[in-house]
Amino acid sequence: MYQYLVNCNAIQPSFQFPLSFVYEDSIAKDDISRTVKEVVEGVNILKYVDFSHRNSYGYDGMKMLECVLLAFALKGYASVRELEDLCKYDIRFQFIMDGQTPSHMAFHRFIHDDLLMPVEDLFVEFNKYFESHDDIDTDVLYIDGTKFEANANKMTFVWMKATRKFREKRWKKIMKRIISFNIYCKNESIPVQLSVLKEFSFEYICEITKTIEKIMNQKNIELKSGKGQRKHPLQRFKEEFEEDAEKILKYAVYYTIADGRNSFSKTDHDATFMHMKYDYYNHTNVFKPGYNVQMGSSEGYIRHIYVSSDANDVNTYIPFMEGYHMAYGKYPCKTPADAGYGSFDNYSYCKEHEIDLYMKYSTLRKQQEKLNDKNRFKSYRMQPDENGQILCPEGKEFTLEKETIDTAGQYRKKLKHYRNEHCADCPFRSKCTKSKQGRTLTINEELIEYQNEVLTNLSSDEGKELMKQRSIQAEGIFGQIKQDNNYARLCRRGNPGVKLELLLVSMGHNLRRYHTRKKQNEHKLMA
Repeated sequence: MYQYLVNCNAIQPSFQFPLSFVYEDSIAKDDISRTVKEVVEGVNILKYVDFSHRNSYGYDGMKMLECVLLAFALKGYASVRELEDLCKYDIRFQFIMDGQTPSHMAFHRFIHDDLLMPVEDLFVEFNKYFESHDDIDTDVLYIDGTKFEANANKMTFVWMKATRKFREKRWKKIMKRIISFNIYCKNESIPVQLSVLKEFSFEYICEITKTIEKIMNQKNIELKSGKGQRKHPLQRFKEEFEEDAEKILKYAVYYTIADGRNSFSKTDHDATFMHMKYDYYNHTNVFKPGYNVQMGSSEGYIRHIYVSSDANDVNTYIPFMEGYHMAYGKYPCKTPADAGYGSFDNYSYCKEHEIDLYMKYSTLRKQQEKLNDKNRFKSYRMQPDENGQILCPEGKEFTLEKETIDTAGQYRKKLKHYRNEHCADCPFRSKCTKSKQGRTLTINEELIEYQNEVLTNLSSDEGKELMKQRSIQAEGIFGQIKQDNNYARLCRRGNPGVKLELLLVSMGHNLRRYHTRKKQNEHKLMA
């Protein structure tokens, strides 16, 4: 009897007939789960996602995708543990999965292996589906940025300014140590003379340690360690140079990871330390690791996102628009945005691609303030008049000194440099300038034309309505995602993982938006 049982194979019985009909009547006709199934079945998912590698024992890829999107649509963000529980206890997920209950690891593998690469294409295809089934004005793209806290420990910052300082100090120590080693070798009649270099070289420090090790082997010097053990001077030199090599290598790695940034986190290398509206230290304005996320929306739908490690919004506009063009094959006609995006390069980019200028610039609000003693001496108050003349508050004319071309940005800037030669006897000199040669101004006439066009557009009735809608839609989306859904801190690390997570959050938001709009349209038709 025992021998017979050993050769038996245990088979887990399963009911292969679909159980969706059991839950069909329990799901309301206007439930969001039906909207999710409608959208997923209406988009050509298999064009971007290959489910052929999933064996017969795995779960259906389309159903797994429907579960993930439904969870993100309901909760804003759902972890794989929450997905597992929803499939066990929520009848809507049982309706989608035909009663199957995937584990959290099954959802993790599905998201990481099947969705990581094609999720951006799926996001675009979903938006095209919404565009074809809803009235969306895609000519206007409201742009705004927000900072999400990274999944990184708060005390893991690396500041590149401090790294540069420590690196220079370390190299000075190395140079002094090389000189001391040469003096020791001369006094001990050791035929070794090290060169003093002016540039960092990790390889050279490693060669020094190998040279010292050879000398120690020739002299039969034993390595000593521990309390009460006196180390040989050569052993001390060797250990100190090894420490130097380790530090130099660490600084080189930091420079590679930073890639031009001022800071990064050791836990998440792609995260940069940025100012946040809340910090761990009771609003003491301490930096936190995070990502700068740009979102463009139309009619409440998130059309495009761009994840950046740059804390400044002004540098994100052009790559954001390039990504939008790659996704949809066109540019929007208008991109209302706040003053964080107004710059010469961004305005020139808009002109090149026929985008109307509706982005504020940094001095717009100050220029609209009444003239007073505090702002009358500011450079933005001294602009060329119709005749091209620039007058100071005292009524003295500036003289053109030279013209230069600035090629630092993506677009060439023609700059005119002016100087006022009447400052010596001016009674307002102490308030206006500290220069002994007189007040100077640098004028970019092309930028002034762009700013005048922005001011004209924003002063119109259409411009006022667009900026009003920008505050409602762009900032409203951030309020729903971060405040309503309590999602202000990222869960994944690294730029690819963060982008995957935010795209899923955006798809869930768009599904909620589409479901709400569809119900509103149905009620209008019934009325």
